[in-house]
Amino acid sequence: MHKAFQQTTGWGLAMVTVASVMVVATMAQAGPPALSTNPGNLAIFPAKGQSPEQQRADESAAYDWASRQTGWDPYQAKAALDQQGQAAAASANAARGGAVKGAAGGALLGVAIGAIAGDAGKGAAIGATSLGLTGGVRSRRAVRSAGGASDTAVAAYQQQFGVWTRNFMAAMEAKGYTVR
Repeated sequence: MHKAFQQTTGWGLAMVTVASVMVVATMAQAGPPALSTNPGNLAIFPAKGQSPEQQRADESAAYDWASRQTGWDPYQAKAALDQQGQAAAASANAARGGAVKGAAGGALLGVAIGAIAGDAGKGAAIGATSLGLTGGVRSRRAVRSAGGASDTAVAAYQQQFGVWTRNFMAAMEAKGYTVR
């Protein structure tokens, strides 16, 4: 049951990763989307009776203005953040195999040393255990390091997005919209 869950989770993660890559690729090709939905999930009310077409044009102008003011584009930054996250996940997945690789290498080394000492099986067991533990420690360190870098990138994105959103809201309010 546990193994089946791991396999299902792995496929689910692979499907999410493929979907993320497709979204990022689409965003990169298309540039910033037409803002039929605003990037900050804000409530925007046309307080002066603006038409839906006018609101879309005003949102696009506000998007451009906020991006110029901050020197930051949320859609491009999100694509870069997604790429960093995928690289960190790949690094963490590669590191997770450290204990197995260490154990296999240790067993081979232990067989050779054990054969010289007269007990290849005992040498293999000792080598597998010692180098497996070493590989596991290295693996855990690499996974923690990858997660820390990802957390820092997300925090920086969120902070910059807050600054950008304030600029977007100011531009929309200047055009006669109520924004919350």
